[in-house]
Amino acid sequence: MSASSSTHSAGRSLAVLLAAGALLWTWWQIPNWYRLGAVDARQLTALVQLWQQPWLLALWVTGANAVVLYRATLPLALPSSPGSLLDTGRLLPGLVFWLCVGFHLLSLAGLVLLATGWLTLQPLWPR
Repeated sequence: MSASSSTHSAGRSLAVLLAAGALLWTWWQIPNWYRLGAVDARQLTALVQLWQQPWLLALWVTGANAVVLYRATLPLALPSSPGSLLDTGRLLPGLVFWLCVGFHLLSLAGLVLLATGWLTLQPLWPR
């Protein structure tokens, strides 16, 4: 195993975090994009109610959290060697680590608020 394959860069972690956010945003926008070409309002309402269900949102957010945790947060939190903790210039990895932690905390808070009823999903079309 070479030294370059055992190190994990902050850029790679940031890319994972941004990709997870982009995936969640894209998943949420798909019914809105479908609306652009839809002529049947009843069919569009059924699609939105099917697509934007709380359990499905919770599944996507949990999956995104698992990927960010495994591929971004943990590699930054657990260094490749104990001596690397003494390296100076760890501003960028620290910033990306705290962005990942913020993602985990905000998504957890959102899921808790959704489960307790304090946060409701607003579909694109009323019932």
